[in-house]
Amino acid sequence: PEIEAVVSLLGARPGTRLLDLACGRGWLTIHLAQRGFDVTGFDLSAVLLTRAEQAANQARVRIEWVRGDMRDLPSEWTDCFEYVTFTLSEFGCFSNESENQQVLHEVARVLKAGGRFLLDIVVNRDELILHGETCNCLEGDGFFVSEQGSLDLLTGIHQRVFHWYYQGQRHETKWQIRAYTPPEVAGMLEKAGFQVLAVYGNLVGDMLTRDSTGMTFIAQKQAISS
Repeated sequence: PEIEAVVSLLGARPGTRLLDLACGRGWLTIHLAQRGFDVTGFDLSAVLLTRAEQAANQARVRIEWVRGDMRDLPSEWTDCFEYVTFTLSEFGCFSNESENQQVLHEVARVLKAGGRFLLDIVVNRDELILHGETCNCLEGDGFFVSEQGSLDLLTGIHQRVFHWYYQGQRHETKWQIRAYTPPEVAGMLEKAGFQVLAVYGNLVGDMLTRDSTGMTFIAQKQAISS
């Protein structure tokens, strides 16, 4: 249902050029190509792009795969795409605020005037403040996993710490992101030259509330007035 929802929310037409930003293994990229879109998948990870290309070959779809940094998209892509998708995104992953803003400026640059951008963010600061710190555990045959989530109210940094025990050995990893409120994201999009058309609580288009764990924006690149 997410694939159909993405196409519907964007009002996207098959046959047009679409950039799937931070595409990972291509879960969305490949499905969009199967629906007739001219898709480019972009990611920083060479490993994930290799797996995505293998999956695309198995699905018998043609996709351009490009490795790079989303803060500096290829210069030849200026005014190139009708649509850009950034789904299940860790928008806010850069510690410098200007770098997160730069991502949006780069998306605006590669979109044609009037082109649309779907930005799906995995955290919503309002929800984090509402529910406070979290602690979840999962236990199974020979393993135990715990997750602790916290939010720094001064910096807006949301951090999750994962501990897991497997065959008697302890492991730990940390993940953090700058958590934004919906008005903050809307302001950043407008600063980059977008008009926010709609915002939802998730990819399937449910209403955004304070309880929404994420948020999905539909924005349109505004034409530059002469």
